[in-house]
Amino acid sequence: MRPSRVLIRKVVDLPRTVKEALDFLAYDFAGKRVWVKPNLLGAHPPEAGVTTDPELVRSVVRELKRRGAALIRVYDNPGGSLSTDVETFIRPTGVIEASEGAFATAPQTPVVLRLRSRFVPAVPVSIFISDSDVILNLPVFKTHALTILTGAVKNLFGIIPGGHKSFLHTVTRTADEFAELLVDIYQAVPVPVLTIMDATRGMDGQNGPSGGRVLSIGRILAGANPVAVDSVMAMMAGARPSAVPTNRIAAERGLGPADPEAIDVVGDFGVVPGFKLPSPQVAAMATGLAGSAVYRLLQRRPLCRRRLCTRCRRCADNCPVQAITLSPYPVIDRHKCIMCYCCAELCPAKAMTVPGPLRGLVQNVIGR
Repeated sequence: MRPSRVLIRKVVDLPRTVKEALDFLAYDFAGKRVWVKPNLLGAHPPEAGVTTDPELVRSVVRELKRRGAALIRVYDNPGGSLSTDVETFIRPTGVIEASEGAFATAPQTPVVLRLRSRFVPAVPVSIFISDSDVILNLPVFKTHALTILTGAVKNLFGIIPGGHKSFLHTVTRTADEFAELLVDIYQAVPVPVLTIMDATRGMDGQNGPSGGRVLSIGRILAGANPVAVDSVMAMMAGARPSAVPTNRIAAERGLGPADPEAIDVVGDFGVVPGFKLPSPQVAAMATGLAGSAVYRLLQRRPLCRRRLCTRCRRCADNCPVQAITLSPYPVIDRHKCIMCYCCAELCPAKAMTVPGPLRGLVQNVIGR
């Protein structure tokens, strides 16, 4: 079997780098209907490093037009339920303007995507899945408190409307099971998924994907196999690809490589200096121990930093198990909390945080 190829390129001229990335993907976009799928997790400005850089989106849209794509639609389902339309909600990201008329504004009536999963038989997904020829996936190079890293495979979770994404956290018990469900969803996508990963900025630390430290990485990654791209991201983050559950599970199913020897890395590879992973040792220890005393001690429930909290209720309104009440600040019912970290991920003020291993251990020992 030929190694999967992944391009890494330092960005000096973004439009030229995007052109090289699309050439590298070796896909003929002429006459094709393309779903450009950025990461639009929330209403964050570009400099926050949470969402796909709008200038990357702009360069991709322009290059796809130059290549004769028949239809280009830029769209993502943000996290959580929304009280307004998607376009209004994510306007602060800059992606609406950068899409240059390609942002999809049609009503989002979901269609059903059947899964081969032990958790759920099907999920609702955006209707674009049924009338696109290819997905051009634009994830961001970030850590994730639950899955260690979030990249190309995890970004496909965004084909599911926000409210249902929260529900899916309730059907899995551990980070490993959630990663398995993410792979189930990726495996069910009926069209090719090509990836250009935004590593112009990145995010590391315990509170990715929305509250971590923003880094200037200055690179773009590209590959025709999302698992291979995620594995290279892990290598750049200083981790073994197989230590990231989505990589390991996908590799076990033959969906892509988690072995560095099976990946042909082209271009400007380098480990990101000082990149901080979100306690992968704790995640590894916890895997498979659900229900045990050890697992309960390792669990880390989110905390609220009251000095940052605006009491906007986004955490409480989007908790999949209704474990959060405001009194007047967020209070988490430790007996209901499932450690999905949706509250921390969706908090616009970065007030909800995931504690480190020591704080989490103390939290569990004292029972609060």
